[in-house]
Amino acid sequence: MQTLDAPIYEVKQSSGWYKSKIKHRSDINDFFDAFEKKFGFKEGFSFYHFEYFGVYGGTEVYEFFKNELVKNADKDNWYAFKKRSKYFKEIKELIEQIEKVNPFKLHDVLGLDNVSASQWLDDRWFFGVKNEKHVKGDEVVPIDYKDYLSLVMSSLD
Repeated sequence: MQTLDAPIYEVKQSSGWYKSKIKHRSDINDFFDAFEKKFGFKEGFSFYHFEYFGVYGGTEVYEFFKNELVKNADKDNWYAFKKRSKYFKEIKELIEQIEKVNPFKLHDVLGLDNVSASQWLDDRWFFGVKNEKHVKGDEVVPIDYKDYLSLVMSSLD
């Protein structure tokens, strides 16, 4: 496991940002459970957002949906669903149930282009930042690097 570089900030578990992210992660798991229950496939499906989703070629799910997909794969052998597919609306509705997260929140809180990396350790969410003076807001707290490394070591047990 790689570690973050100092300085490090932790997102407060009491913050709306943290709660929204946890809900988002849970909703994604619920979506894939519902997808598997409905269509019988656990592997091969992915989505970028609620109107752009598809499957990877060479998978069982590809064989099932191949007539509902665009003809040409992207560079990663991924095929998007046609908007007129008989499954498009149904899958879209499942994806729309996932909690929306603001993709710019980390820039608002930690500074524009100031994040070097992020990491989850159990239920704790950390960010390495390039410059502490750009961090604003009360949704994150600075973490001493030695304390962070202790958490990393304990998570390896």
